[in-house]
Amino acid sequence: MAEKKLRVFRADASSCNGCDIEILEALLPRFKVGQYIELVYEPEQAEALVITGGANFKTAEEVRAIYEKLKEPKIVICVGSCAISKGIFAEGYSMRGPADKLGIPVTVFIAGCPPRPQSVAQAIASLLNVEVDTSEDYWSVPEGFRGLPEFDSEKCVACGACVNSCPTGAMSYEDKETVRTVNVNYGLCIYCATCEEICPEESVKLTGEYKAWFKGKEEMLNGVEVPLKKCANCGRVYATDKQLEACIRRLLEKAGKVYEPLLEKVEKLMSYCPDCRHSVENLR
Repeated sequence: MAEKKLRVFRADASSCNGCDIEILEALLPRFKVGQYIELVYEPEQAEALVITGGANFKTAEEVRAIYEKLKEPKIVICVGSCAISKGIFAEGYSMRGPADKLGIPVTVFIAGCPPRPQSVAQAIASLLNVEVDTSEDYWSVPEGFRGLPEFDSEKCVACGACVNSCPTGAMSYEDKETVRTVNVNYGLCIYCATCEEICPEESVKLTGEYKAWFKGKEEMLNGVEVPLKKCANCGRVYATDKQLEACIRRLLEKAGKVYEPLLEKVEKLMSYCPDCRHSVENLR
């Protein structure tokens, strides 16, 4: 592929143009992959399609028609959160995408809002099996950079604060028989750092990692599992052990003199689920 340039057609499927700017920057000489790419202005001339935006009712059919006109092998690169999941516009009445929901087979998803040009360049290099020298300073991240969120499995109590506050729904949790799984979906994440700010246990951190490209949406999930607590009265799971321990710890930290004599009773009451907790017998 390095001997022959990959001809690429860009399709703006109702994006904000943030990702388009990063794509063009990724093709600058210093990022090393532009020499393997040729931008073309007719889809019939291209073997690859780069899509930005979530595709609304005006652009959805156009993007699908563009894909049909591509030459083989019909490589499709979705760039940015909107192209992956419609991003912050997911609930918009006019949205019809993203691309894979339009019946377009996607070769690679590049996550970010927008992705760094370095990430776009490295994803393309990986796709073309090209080695890129990343030793120059501009490949590193500046101080305070907001990259991929990660959980600290030791600290996370699976309280759901990050899930409740996430503006794009990137954070989610699911209760199984014995554990609660808390996940972050990098395809939905816009790196706003709300999860990091809201977490009472400081268990979510935005890292300096920006290389986020995936061949399938199932690869975009990253999370932790925390054991669930069963109600001492009815046996229903209702919270995690670690969350209840954290609640008691905070009670003692904030008002230890008040709650310390009642600690045994408080722990017993907290061992019940919310429904059983409100029964007259348990309140006594």
